[in-house]
Amino acid sequence: MDRTAARRERRKVARRALIRAAAVRLALEKGPDSVTVEEISEASDIAPRTFFNYFASKDDVYSIEPFQWTEDEILAELRARPAKEAPLESMRAVVKAMAVAANFANLHEETQLLQQLYERHPELFARMRLGDQIDAAMLAMANELATRIGTDPETDQYPHLVVGAAFAAMQTAEQRSRTSEKDIEALIDDAFDLLARGL
Repeated sequence: MDRTAARRERRKVARRALIRAAAVRLALEKGPDSVTVEEISEASDIAPRTFFNYFASKDDVYSIEPFQWTEDEILAELRARPAKEAPLESMRAVVKAMAVAANFANLHEETQLLQQLYERHPELFARMRLGDQIDAAMLAMANELATRIGTDPETDQYPHLVVGAAFAAMQTAEQRSRTSEKDIEALIDDAFDLLARGL
């Protein structure tokens, strides 16, 4: 994937996050069954037909991908990195792209609203398999890193550890961003710098 395509994918992630946020707020106000695609589209400043470029159905807008990104989008971002780049630096770039596109500065607030919606409408939560999605995305990234460095992901723990550490760094930075004066990208860099030094 070239840089232009990567930027296009990031814009898609950002727009999808905004549409979902609008839908969740409307659903909390009116109930998910009472909200229409037209109302969600109007609140998101898009045409109703554009809604279906981001979600297959209205119900899909109330689910959530790992950190607002699909597995394919995360993998595409990783594959756009230079082939000979150090794995940890590739993951730093991927994590920063994820944070910026999905507006991690507001992720905690949006997640809390989504949790409120699930508490009121547990049938929506029952459709989700977020844990499985995150595990699958992390495994796919580890396999991609293993391919890059020419190792076997079945026997080499290194690519799995790099991915796990990168996600831990991302979560730590997101949590710290709620109270820190630093922006999310600077906090991600701080976390990855610590990882690069071996903590």
